[in-house]
Amino acid sequence: MTRERILDTRANGRVAVTCPAESGISYLMRGSTDPFHPWHGRPWWFWIVQFNRMIARGVLPRAAYRYCRMMVTGGCTRRDAIQLIAERDCGHLGGALEIIDIDDLPNDRTYRDAWRRSANGGPVWIDSDHAQRIDEAIMWKAYNERT
Repeated sequence: MTRERILDTRANGRVAVTCPAESGISYLMRGSTDPFHPWHGRPWWFWIVQFNRMIARGVLPRAAYRYCRMMVTGGCTRRDAIQLIAERDCGHLGGALEIIDIDDLPNDRTYRDAWRRSANGGPVWIDSDHAQRIDEAIMWKAYNERT
């Protein structure tokens, strides 16, 4: 299990946490010469189709190109593979991309929707106003289940 997580800051300071798949990291490191790679045995132009699909989804051209190139050739380090995944999957959705260890996130996930972060990155903190609304929703749910 991968311990790395990708954090990015979305609109209103909301925090998005992405867990890169171990298989995706491995594919970027090994390239399509590996017989178990999903792009293995595809025609030479397959990467162009994938590139265009990424662009249509809103992925930035530089991130899409770098991702496709590594999927074909491989040869990047684990950290570089995670950075490529971060740029492709999160770069166009938010800002302040950061790769962190899972231990750097708050252990209590009760207020996960209240996690906030500066637009420039930094530590994750809990927005007390939003946490209060979460507590109220939990209490109302418990109340309605009792009656």
